[in-house]
Amino acid sequence: MINPVASSNGKVLKRLMIMSLLTALSVVLERFLGYNDRIISVSLGYLPVALAAMLFGPLPGAVVSALADFLGALLFPAGALDLRFTLIAAIKGFIYGYFLSQRGVGRGRIILSQALVTVLCHLTLNTLVISTIIGQGFWALLPLRVVKNLLFFPVEVFTLIKMAEYRGTFDRLAK
Repeated sequence: MINPVASSNGKVLKRLMIMSLLTALSVVLERFLGYNDRIISVSLGYLPVALAAMLFGPLPGAVVSALADFLGALLFPAGALDLRFTLIAAIKGFIYGYFLSQRGVGRGRIILSQALVTVLCHLTLNTLVISTIIGQGFWALLPLRVVKNLLFFPVEVFTLIKMAEYRGTFDRLAK
Protein backbone atom coordinates (compact mmCIF):
# COMPACT_ATOMS: atom_id res chain seq x y z
CA MET A 1 0.00 0.00 0.00
CA ILE A 2 1.26 3.49 -0.85
CA ASN A 3 1.74 5.83 2.08
CA PRO A 4 -0.16 9.06 1.17
CA VAL A 5 1.97 11.21 3.48
CA ALA A 6 5.23 10.01 1.93
CA SER A 7 3.76 10.48 -1.52
CA SER A 8 2.76 14.08 -0.85
CA ASN A 9 6.14 14.82 0.79
CA GLY A 10 7.83 13.42 -2.30
CA LYS A 11 5.79 15.71 -4.54
CA VAL A 12 6.60 18.72 -2.36
CA LEU A 13 10.29 17.84 -2.41
CA LYS A 14 10.27 17.40 -6.19
CA ARG A 15 8.50 20.74 -6.60
CA LEU A 16 11.05 22.50 -4.36
CA MET A 17 13.92 20.91 -6.27
CA ILE A 18 12.51 22.02 -9.62
CA MET A 19 11.94 25.54 -8.30
CA SER A 20 15.52 25.60 -6.96
CA LEU A 21 16.93 24.48 -10.30
CA LEU A 22 14.89 27.09 -12.15
CA THR A 23 16.09 29.76 -9.72
CA ALA A 24 19.71 28.77 -10.31
CA LEU A 25 19.17 28.66 -14.08
CA SER A 26 17.67 32.14 -14.00
CA VAL A 27 20.73 33.45 -12.10
CA VAL A 28 23.10 31.91 -14.64
CA LEU A 29 21.13 33.22 -17.63
CA GLU A 30 20.86 36.69 -16.10
CA ARG A 31 24.30 37.19 -14.56
CA PHE A 32 26.63 35.16 -16.78
CA LEU A 33 24.99 34.86 -20.18
CA GLY A 34 23.21 38.22 -20.27
CA TYR A 35 24.23 41.80 -20.87
CA ASN A 36 23.89 43.96 -17.78
CA ASP A 37 24.50 47.68 -17.79
CA ARG A 38 23.42 50.33 -15.31
CA ILE A 39 20.54 51.34 -17.56
CA ILE A 40 19.83 48.32 -19.77
CA SER A 41 19.98 44.57 -19.32
CA VAL A 42 19.29 41.87 -21.88
CA SER A 43 19.08 38.20 -20.95
CA LEU A 44 16.96 35.10 -21.08
CA GLY A 45 16.69 34.97 -17.29
CA TYR A 46 12.93 35.47 -17.54
CA LEU A 47 12.40 32.01 -19.11
CA PRO A 48 13.01 29.89 -15.98
CA VAL A 49 10.87 32.34 -13.99
CA ALA A 50 8.05 32.10 -16.51
CA LEU A 51 8.37 28.30 -16.55
CA ALA A 52 8.13 28.11 -12.75
CA ALA A 53 5.12 30.41 -12.85
CA MET A 54 3.54 28.37 -15.65
CA LEU A 55 4.01 25.06 -13.84
CA PHE A 56 3.27 26.06 -10.25
CA GLY A 57 1.28 29.32 -10.29
CA PRO A 58 1.64 32.97 -9.31
CA LEU A 59 3.11 32.66 -5.80
CA PRO A 60 5.82 30.11 -6.68
CA GLY A 61 6.61 32.20 -9.76
CA ALA A 62 7.03 35.26 -7.56
CA VAL A 63 9.24 33.32 -5.14
CA VAL A 64 11.49 31.94 -7.90
CA SER A 65 11.82 35.37 -9.49
CA ALA A 66 12.53 37.17 -6.21
CA LEU A 67 15.04 34.52 -5.08
CA ALA A 68 16.83 34.58 -8.43
CA ASP A 69 17.14 38.35 -8.27
CA PHE A 70 18.20 38.39 -4.62
CA LEU A 71 20.74 35.56 -4.93
CA GLY A 72 22.12 36.94 -8.18
CA ALA A 73 22.61 40.38 -6.63
CA LEU A 74 24.07 38.91 -3.44
CA LEU A 75 26.47 36.42 -5.05
CA PHE A 76 27.40 38.35 -8.21
CA PRO A 77 26.88 42.04 -7.43
CA ALA A 78 26.95 44.73 -10.08
CA GLY A 79 26.32 47.39 -7.45
CA ALA A 80 24.71 47.71 -4.06
CA LEU A 81 21.94 45.25 -3.20
CA ASP A 82 18.61 47.01 -3.71
CA LEU A 83 15.53 45.14 -2.52
CA ARG A 84 13.28 47.28 -4.71
CA PHE A 85 14.53 45.27 -7.69
CA THR A 86 13.73 42.06 -5.81
CA LEU A 87 10.19 43.27 -5.18
CA ILE A 88 9.80 44.17 -8.86
CA ALA A 89 11.11 40.71 -9.80
CA ALA A 90 8.48 39.14 -7.51
CA ILE A 91 5.77 41.18 -9.25
CA LYS A 92 7.06 39.94 -12.61
CA GLY A 93 6.93 36.30 -11.48
CA PHE A 94 3.42 36.81 -10.10
CA ILE A 95 2.21 38.31 -13.40
CA TYR A 96 3.61 35.38 -15.36
CA GLY A 97 1.94 32.95 -12.97
CA TYR A 98 -1.39 34.75 -13.08
CA PHE A 99 -1.58 34.66 -16.87
CA LEU A 100 0.32 31.50 -17.78
CA SER A 101 -0.56 28.94 -15.10
CA GLN A 102 -3.81 27.70 -16.68
CA ARG A 103 -3.57 24.87 -19.17
CA GLY A 104 -4.06 25.71 -22.82
CA VAL A 105 -2.82 29.27 -22.57
CA GLY A 106 -3.29 31.05 -25.87
CA ARG A 107 -1.09 33.57 -27.59
CA GLY A 108 -3.30 36.41 -26.40
CA ARG A 109 -2.61 35.67 -22.73
CA ILE A 110 1.10 35.28 -23.43
CA ILE A 111 1.25 38.62 -25.25
CA LEU A 112 -0.80 40.30 -22.51
CA SER A 113 1.41 38.90 -19.73
CA GLN A 114 4.59 40.02 -21.47
CA ALA A 115 3.09 43.44 -22.24
CA LEU A 116 2.22 43.90 -18.56
CA VAL A 117 5.69 42.79 -17.46
CA THR A 118 7.29 45.11 -20.00
CA VAL A 119 5.21 48.20 -19.24
CA LEU A 120 4.73 47.82 -15.49
CA CYS A 121 7.98 46.17 -14.39
CA HIS A 122 10.60 47.05 -16.99
CA LEU A 123 9.54 50.46 -18.24
CA THR A 124 7.84 51.94 -15.18
CA LEU A 125 9.08 50.44 -11.91
CA ASN A 126 12.64 49.48 -12.93
CA THR A 127 13.17 52.82 -14.66
CA LEU A 128 11.99 54.65 -11.51
CA VAL A 129 14.41 52.69 -9.33
CA ILE A 130 17.30 53.12 -11.78
CA SER A 131 16.66 56.85 -12.01
CA THR A 132 16.97 57.20 -8.22
CA ILE A 133 20.17 55.11 -8.15
CA ILE A 134 22.09 56.87 -10.92
CA GLY A 135 20.62 60.31 -10.37
CA GLN A 136 19.14 60.83 -13.83
CA GLY A 137 15.53 61.73 -14.45
CA PHE A 138 12.91 59.13 -15.28
CA TRP A 139 12.08 60.81 -18.60
CA ALA A 140 15.76 60.98 -19.57
CA LEU A 141 16.18 57.22 -19.16
CA LEU A 142 12.86 56.15 -20.62
CA PRO A 143 13.53 56.58 -24.40
CA LEU A 144 16.52 54.22 -24.45
CA ARG A 145 14.68 51.69 -22.30
CA VAL A 146 11.61 51.90 -24.56
CA VAL A 147 13.74 51.14 -27.63
CA LYS A 148 15.39 48.15 -25.92
CA ASN A 149 12.04 46.77 -24.75
CA LEU A 150 10.37 47.28 -28.14
CA LEU A 151 13.21 45.38 -29.82
CA PHE A 152 13.24 42.57 -27.25
CA PHE A 153 9.45 42.23 -26.83
CA PRO A 154 8.96 39.98 -29.90
CA VAL A 155 11.81 37.73 -28.74
CA GLU A 156 10.24 37.40 -25.29
CA VAL A 157 6.80 36.66 -26.70
CA PHE A 158 8.17 34.14 -29.23
CA THR A 159 10.15 32.24 -26.59
CA LEU A 160 7.18 32.19 -24.20
CA ILE A 161 4.92 30.88 -26.98
CA LYS A 162 7.43 28.13 -27.76
CA MET A 163 7.70 27.25 -24.08
CA ALA A 164 3.89 27.09 -23.81
CA GLU A 165 3.80 24.68 -26.75
CA TYR A 166 5.83 22.22 -24.67
CA ARG A 167 3.71 22.71 -21.57
CA GLY A 168 2.56 19.09 -21.55
CA THR A 169 6.14 17.82 -21.51
CA PHE A 170 7.09 20.22 -18.72
CA ASP A 171 4.01 19.16 -16.73
CA ARG A 172 4.91 15.48 -17.04
CA LEU A 173 8.47 16.17 -15.87
CA ALA A 174 7.32 18.33 -12.95
CA LYS A 175 4.56 16.04 -11.63
